[in-house]
Amino acid sequence: MYAGETAEQMRTPPEPTGTWVDDVLEPDQLSTAKPRFGRRMLSRRTVIVLWTLRIYVLLMLLLIALQMWNALHAGG
Repeated sequence: MYAGETAEQMRTPPEPTGTWVDDVLEPDQLSTAKPRFGRRMLSRRTVIVLWTLRIYVLLMLLLIALQMWNALHAGG
């Protein structure tokens, strides 16, 4: 409850979220006004680099999980 807020103001439901956004933002800031570009075709080299990074991240997650497992069970 804010200072100076009346009981009537507290009983009224708040304004639904998102109704004022269109009034506050400029037209070019709205996501509906942004152009859609679609998917970009990547070169074969870029696709290979991205897949290599994905595999690297998965291996590092596995390595971290293994190290945590060993650390938790080393005392027993």
